[in-house]
Amino acid sequence: MEKVTRDALRAMAIGETRSFDLPNAQACDNGKSVAYQMQNLLRCRFSVSTDYVNNRLTITKYAL
Repeated sequence: MEKVTRDALRAMAIGETRSFDLPNAQACDNGKSVAYQMQNLLRCRFSVSTDYVNNRLTITKYAL
């Protein structure tokens, strides 16, 4: 995916991991912020790994 959206995070199942290929490092930071903000709304926890060399964000959704 090229963009981290709230809908994409909502659609993830618990335990699922998704990788987002983003256009630049700023988009990686923005995607990470969206994931951490959504934790409270969705009552879950996201683990986020950032690969700045390849502009890739990997997000895993966990139950609380």
